[in-house]
Amino acid sequence: MNLLKDNGDSKQQMAYRQIKEDILNNVYPEGTILVERRLCDIYKMSRSPIRNALWQLTYEGLLTYVPGKGAAVAGFTIEDILEVYDLIEILQLYAIRVVLNRSSDYTADGLGRCLNGMEECLKSGDIPGASRWDGKFHEFIIQASANRRLKNIYSPLALQSRRFIAITLDDEALARRSFGEHETILRAVEKKNEAMALEGIRTHYKNIKQYYINKLLEQVNL
Repeated sequence: MNLLKDNGDSKQQMAYRQIKEDILNNVYPEGTILVERRLCDIYKMSRSPIRNALWQLTYEGLLTYVPGKGAAVAGFTIEDILEVYDLIEILQLYAIRVVLNRSSDYTADGLGRCLNGMEECLKSGDIPGASRWDGKFHEFIIQASANRRLKNIYSPLALQSRRFIAITLDDEALARRSFGEHETILRAVEKKNEAMALEGIRTHYKNIKQYYINKLLEQVNL
C-alpha cells in the first residue's frame, strides 16, 4: 500500500524517494530522530510533502514513531531478520518453481546479466554496486514469475532487507560468497534442475540469516 498519491515526480514522491535512499544508505543511522523542520531545510521542501513521506516510511517499517519525539530510523532485531528473510525465502522458492515450470531461457539470460554485473563490480572493488546487482538478481526471479500479487508482497520485504544490507556494504568476503551462491542458482536454472535451484536458494538465505544474526551479536558484545 502506498500512502502517497502517484503524481509522477510530485514533491511527495521526491521527498519519499530521497529520504528513503538516505535511510537505506545509512546517512541517517539507527535511532536518528527525523525532525520535519530540519528535513525541510535539507531537501528544500515544505512541511506537507516531508510529513507525507515520513508517514509512508513509517508504514513500510523504515521509521518508527517515538512518543514525544516523532519519527526515528528503525533499528532491527534478530526476530526482524528471521521474519523478513524467512518470508523472502518462501517467496523466492515459490517464484523459482514457477519459472522453472515454464521456459527458463528468459530467466537464465536475465539472471546471467545480473551475475555478470555483480562480477564486474567485484573485480573493480565496488562492493555497494555488487550488492545492488545481488538485489536485482532476486528481483528478477520474482518478476519472471509474472505474478503481480507476488511482486506486491515481495517489494516491502525487499525494502526492509536493504536496511540490514546498509551495514555490510564494505564486506567483500560476504559479497564474494554471495556471488558463488548466486552462480549455483543460475546453473540450476540453466539445467532446469528444480531440486538444485531450491537447495541453492535455501542455502543462500540460511547463510544470510546467520551472517546478520552474528553481526547483531557482535554489536551487543562490543
